[in-house]
Amino acid sequence: MDDPMDTDSLYEPHAAAYVPPAAHPPPPAHIQSDAASMLTAPSLQVDNRWDRDSALGGMSNVSSTMSVASSIYDHVVENGRTAPPNVSFEICDAEDEWSFSQKFDFIHMRAIVTCFMDPKAVFAQAYEALEPGGWIELRDPIMPFQFLTPPPENCALKEWGERIIEAAARIGRHWTNAQYYSKWLQELGFVNIVETREHIGLNPWMKGSHNKQLAVLLGTDMSNGLESMSMALFTRVLGWEPERVHELLERARQDMVDPKLHVYSEGVHIYGMKPYGAV
Repeated sequence: MDDPMDTDSLYEPHAAAYVPPAAHPPPPAHIQSDAASMLTAPSLQVDNRWDRDSALGGMSNVSSTMSVASSIYDHVVENGRTAPPNVSFEICDAEDEWSFSQKFDFIHMRAIVTCFMDPKAVFAQAYEALEPGGWIELRDPIMPFQFLTPPPENCALKEWGERIIEAAARIGRHWTNAQYYSKWLQELGFVNIVETREHIGLNPWMKGSHNKQLAVLLGTDMSNGLESMSMALFTRVLGWEPERVHELLERARQDMVDPKLHVYSEGVHIYGMKPYGAV
């Protein structure tokens, strides 16, 4: 029996022209911002001695999870899978019409920038699904990665970012959309919208112990996930051979750990409320 969803058709090139993204703009003027925790690129400070910094110490995956409480093992086992006892899962396509039987007080979405053809339409469904006075929270990266200082002309990480955004746009996924979330929420009727911009390095070049530890985690996560993010888009959409993709990804991984490359991920943390008088 044939699969009713023709996934290969998603990767057919679209006629729409690709326009490389400009530098990420600040939040819209009508949106509140948490100025105390909102960094701008000029305020990021480079630590040229990061490779000898004791802030990283002997940090490893084991030590970074030592604070996990034993209660995490108190879970429900069903069909061979585990879940916290106060959680139930309803699996559905968020781009379809929402059919939940109840309204919600809080809706949280994160890491959705690669997921939807029309994120604003998904936010509109979330608005309808919220109780008056309910809140939505969004967390996502703004692609592509940014550079505090100009990267070299042959920077593989910069090329990877531009190419993968181009490929995703050809199949209707605009990975640069997170910068517009606040504007869309305001247009949909949300109020008390607050947006905070967050910056995390891909290697520990930023000053500060906390910044360095976040960079280790993000850099490791990106290095491990680079191939799974890239292969289908580069081969099926851009028409690259797998060997060419592997070569670019290997050079991109080397760029990620280059202390002279001051690359960082900019992300948004946004929350807003459905008005009490809304239906």
